[in-house]
Amino acid sequence: MTQPNHPRGNPSATRLLRNGGATFALFLVLTACASLRPPPMAVPETAMVSTLERFSPNPCNPAVASVLAGANVPLSNIRSVAYGLYRDEITGRIIRYDAWVGLKDQPGSIVVTVDDTCRPIQIYAREGARLPVAAR
Repeated sequence: MTQPNHPRGNPSATRLLRNGGATFALFLVLTACASLRPPPMAVPETAMVSTLERFSPNPCNPAVASVLAGANVPLSNIRSVAYGLYRDEITGRIIRYDAWVGLKDQPGSIVVTVDDTCRPIQIYAREGARLPVAAR
């Protein structure tokens, strides 16, 4: 015999608990995302965008140059730039770019992530690279 006030005995209460759990999970995800800040940006050196274009032509080079300037990465220290892109699995549309920036004075890369409209999302170091102190 089920009791009407017990969640297992009341289908609408079970639905409410499931939906409440989903709502709470969504709340946690949105809270975590809200704490992410875009990387600092600054006006890049005059030749920064043309240097990035020479290494790897991409419509997001001006935004990446601004992020590198905001992270205090000097133009003279850039060794290489290569872009990775991410596509929506269903539509095939580009949804994000990662600019892998190699530096002359250290191994690895600094990675600048931008969305499909070139809006900066994040900057981080990989494979032994280090971000300048001001960018951390």
